Amino acid sequence: MPENIVVEVSNYRSSPKKVTIKAYCNENKALPSAVNISLEQYESVGLIQSLTQLEHSSNNQLLTDKCKALLNYIASGATIRMNCYAR
Repeated sequence: MPENIVVEVSNYRSSPKKVTIKAYCNENKALPSAVNISLEQYESVGLIQSLTQLEHSSNNQLLTDKCKALLNYIASGATIRMNCYAR
């Protein structure tokens, strides 16, 4: 796994009530890991717990794999970039 992975949390484009979490390698290449969660959930339990809950509650294998990948990037020491604006 590359050492320069960035996990970015940003506002979801079409809804102010959601955030998007995605990972990048070398700032230019998006890794296949983008997930959307509600802003309320993110604010109440945080990044790690939101991804963990989504991973365990989803019946969609692709979504589960994306959550696992994001959690692995974070556990491996990825830089976390917050790019969110307040409500």
